[in-house]
Amino acid sequence: MKFGISHSPHQWWTRIEQLEEWVLKAEQMGYDGVFVPDHYSLPFPPKASLVDAWTTLSYIAAKTSEVRVGSLVSPIPRWLPSQLAKVIASVDILSNGRVIVGLGAGFYRDEFVNYAPSGFFDEPRVRFEKFSEGVKVILELWTKESVTFRGKYYILEGAILYPKPVQKPYPPIWCGGHRARIIEAAARYFNGWVPSRFEVPTSFGSSSTISSPEEYRGYVERIKEYLQKFGREENTFTFGILGEISHDMDLVEKYREAGCQYYIVDVAPPGKQIPKPAECIELTEKFAKEVMPCFT
Repeated sequence: MKFGISHSPHQWWTRIEQLEEWVLKAEQMGYDGVFVPDHYSLPFPPKASLVDAWTTLSYIAAKTSEVRVGSLVSPIPRWLPSQLAKVIASVDILSNGRVIVGLGAGFYRDEFVNYAPSGFFDEPRVRFEKFSEGVKVILELWTKESVTFRGKYYILEGAILYPKPVQKPYPPIWCGGHRARIIEAAARYFNGWVPSRFEVPTSFGSSSTISSPEEYRGYVERIKEYLQKFGREENTFTFGILGEISHDMDLVEKYREAGCQYYIVDVAPPGKQIPKPAECIELTEKFAKEVMPCFT
């Protein structure tokens, strides 16, 4: 089992040196990847600071040499897919091929109203359609010399994206969420699946979440069935999850038994008080020393 760590959606450091110290500690302690949630606004806590994911990942890549860097997750409908493809390719180049790309459909209305190109929040069906079509746009730009694309939502005319990502044919792409359409899309197009164990209250209720290892196991089995249906190799697919950083080894073990291969811990989970910088660094080191060795 591999372990990643997320710096949380919110800026918990007060000086950039603290972020650098945390990142270097994560690399030193053997975390496989450092992940940044891609949010521009969230409903709590009020007036919390959130950094741009891919800008921050570029900084993290520059300060490290081995640890992988990734998003959790970038909501395609909030971006222009071609622009997102360019940004990710650039970070893969700057990191010398260490990017893991987390992609999703998005869930928080205010982010879309205030930051999406369209300026409004589509119904779930439309967001999923934009997500699916956007994935196709991104993959074509990464693998073809020139792309002309005429979809329902996106149009490209002889688009050229150079330089291409370092990783071939492209960086691993993981998706979040666990609704039926996302599960099928994960098995059809993606290299991994990383849902969240956090429930985030939104303007329209709550975001979807995995509530138990037993529920997680059911989705793993369903994805495996789809992988077989689509003629894809199970051993090339990564089953992950995002959870709170804690020392509950029994819980980690239950998720491993349920099929989890990549366990990502968040140093400042959504909905809880943002910890101080020293606490984040201490939690990062403690988890690596006390929990990770039991699963390697």
